[in-house]
Amino acid sequence: MDLVAGLAVNRNCIFKTTNELSMIEREQFRELFSHVFRKEISPCEFERKYVRTSIGYSYHGFMFSKDQLVGTYNIIPYWYDCFGVRVLFGLSADMMVAEEHRSGPFNIIKMVHMVYEGLKRDNIGFVFGFPNDNAYRFTKRILKWNDIGELDFFALPINIAALRPGLSWVNAIARLCAGSFARIPRVQREVRTNFNVQKVNGGDFEKHRYDDQYEVIDLPGGGKCLYRIYTEDGGVKTLYIIDVVPMTPKDFLGAMREVYSIADKHADLILYVGKLPFHPAGLIRVPRSKQPRRIMMCGKVLDSQSVDERVLHIENWNVNVSNFDVR
Repeated sequence: MDLVAGLAVNRNCIFKTTNELSMIEREQFRELFSHVFRKEISPCEFERKYVRTSIGYSYHGFMFSKDQLVGTYNIIPYWYDCFGVRVLFGLSADMMVAEEHRSGPFNIIKMVHMVYEGLKRDNIGFVFGFPNDNAYRFTKRILKWNDIGELDFFALPINIAALRPGLSWVNAIARLCAGSFARIPRVQREVRTNFNVQKVNGGDFEKHRYDDQYEVIDLPGGGKCLYRIYTEDGGVKTLYIIDVVPMTPKDFLGAMREVYSIADKHADLILYVGKLPFHPAGLIRVPRSKQPRRIMMCGKVLDSQSVDERVLHIENWNVNVSNFDVR
């Protein structure tokens, strides 16, 4: 999707928070989502994603052509602890423009700046996101966002036959090796894990972020692990370690031991995607050249009085799949 091709076309752009949307606007949002992303978002999913936030709504820039919704720019608010201060950040999600209306960046920029003004009124001084390959160039060049850093992939193959059918003959040996690697992880060195920037975990966040597709494992000492088994294109069943709370080497080790016993029976692969100051026990770092996709984290400071540029360095973050809107 080339969002910067062609000349600008003047269309009607408006800003609204989710609680201000009419039923018709919500329905048109869902129709546009289906048209652009080739998948459905149900009324319940829309409600959970955009309404059940910690402040009761999200932020939307809408572009209309003759009363028909043809583009959106959306920001979902989350509470973060940022260098000792609790602040609201905004996550960019589901920017979309109908293919026949991708005639230039002017109207998209107009939507974006209307949303920025709405965010500033609610004292949200920082926005971030994980743009896909199609949106990355636009986000960097046109919206002037900064790179924060790239997430790492850590994996443990369990069923080699599902990943590489030609290697099915080594499946039994591979499963034995995976079990040994998971149960007897390498010795972990002590590292500092008091992250400077991390989301506020709690009941409000969990009700918003997770539905019944996610499972929770209680860990010794009061920690917990959230995971989900997802069937990828091609039929590979992947157990995603979504988050470990608190994120320490010891708790990750406990989480890994627990999820392996589940994955051994129900999944082909264990996967963790994130950025950590330690190597997560029991998993193997996937080389950049072998990763299924590149996940770049980008952001933009809207108010330098409330958030400074230290937030633009990924080394300060506790970040993984739980911080964004996929898996």
